[in-house]
Amino acid sequence: MVTPIIIELLELKMLSDSKLELSGTLNSDSAQSALSSHFRNIHAKLAKTKSSSAEVDLRGLKLANSSAIRLFVDWISSAAAAGYKLVFHVDRNITWHRLSFDVLKSLAPDTVEVIGLATLPPARGSVP
Repeated sequence: MVTPIIIELLELKMLSDSKLELSGTLNSDSAQSALSSHFRNIHAKLAKTKSSSAEVDLRGLKLANSSAIRLFVDWISSAAAAGYKLVFHVDRNITWHRLSFDVLKSLAPDTVEVIGLATLPPARGSVP
């Protein structure tokens, strides 16, 4: 059983050295600061062991304010410098997931992979 790390309304689970899961909400400066520290520690381990990739499951992270996106940008930059890939599992039904991570992938295509595990239902009246 994995013991979650609770940071205000955010839950972080380290499923392995290279796989983590985030759920809840991330919208305060203090939560962002604490999560940033965890990201730096995870990055240091990945870089030290010369890991080829890390997986981040965000499907349970329902809300993150715009400044929280900077945490992911910083980690992506560190991953690119260390030569490992970040694989983000997103829920494409959550608008901020779809918009933010598609942009991050376009900015760092060799470092970021985005896996969308859900799709938007067809609009009403559209032909399937």
